[in-house]
Amino acid sequence: MPSAKVQSASSPPVNTDISTYTTKPQAQYDLIGHIAKKVTNMLWVGVPGSGKGITISNAIDAIKLLHPGIHIFYIDPKGDEKETGYFKGRVDTFKRAKILEMSPVEAVKWVKECFTEFQNISGSKLIILDEGTAVCSKFKNTKGEIGWLKDKIISYCSCGDSSGWHFWIVVQNPHTDDLGISGGLRSQLTSVALVHPDNVPAYNAMIATQLIPSDRKITSTQVMEIAAQSPVGRAVYYGGINEWIPMPLLKNFSGYDRDTKNFIDSAPSNKQTSQAETKESCTPTTQAQQMLALLEKTKANSIDEFIQTELKLDGIQANLIRLGIEKLLHNSPVKYKFRDWDSN
Repeated sequence: MPSAKVQSASSPPVNTDISTYTTKPQAQYDLIGHIAKKVTNMLWVGVPGSGKGITISNAIDAIKLLHPGIHIFYIDPKGDEKETGYFKGRVDTFKRAKILEMSPVEAVKWVKECFTEFQNISGSKLIILDEGTAVCSKFKNTKGEIGWLKDKIISYCSCGDSSGWHFWIVVQNPHTDDLGISGGLRSQLTSVALVHPDNVPAYNAMIATQLIPSDRKITSTQVMEIAAQSPVGRAVYYGGINEWIPMPLLKNFSGYDRDTKNFIDSAPSNKQTSQAETKESCTPTTQAQQMLALLEKTKANSIDEFIQTELKLDGIQANLIRLGIEKLLHNSPVKYKFRDWDSN
């Protein structure tokens, strides 16, 4: 039997193409649209200036657009008048107090009154408790009261959803065990964690808790790389998809820029323009704005129904206008009104 030929030393080397799979952040993910599509219990975490207020205000603005019947009840224990614009015209009930200037007993009494008022509201509703860490401190410093707060949070998270009640809590500190939010209860809240490059220690504190799943506890360097892709220089962990994403550009409804410490015009600034098209008080001036206004008001259940019944179009013209509508709705929460959107 002839022996096999041995490849000579002069044969050209094999060029091996090596590629390694890495998960890339979803730079174009519609964070506000996803939060607004289905209201759930949520835990918001971020130090001052991380972007909690601007993100939450955009989320509730989109929720009121998609779910106009829901009653949004906001408890603001900080009482910062500069942030009024975040909520004015977006929440149905806004309770404000400066609890840092109140005694623990007085603060606890006020918070309890707010919860009682919320419970007496009928129908679908969302309660948002801001400055949860400060509120917890007041309850802990009032003998026998922290148990009441824990029980209230647990009952809202565990039983409220079936009654159309939803609960959001906003904290600066990711250590939420004192609030009763730990273990299994934490899994019933969708987490949103916001990180600014100036607050790396805050991120290190986050990953030391169970707030972020172990498979998403990336290094602080990786978080900063994601933040660098954001037009506002922030990274967001969103538990709804279990991913880190660059924070999108959002409307600043407050009229105050926390980054520059300056007041801005009442009109949306170039720095904080919404990715999700939402309601405006001004009269639509462009064709795109006019079309979006019609889509917001329509009773049609599908895009095709809207085109046929309200625009009175068919054939090629209808197909062309549908393409335009799909492009217009791509980054708008209005798209979730239409049952045929998911197939696009």
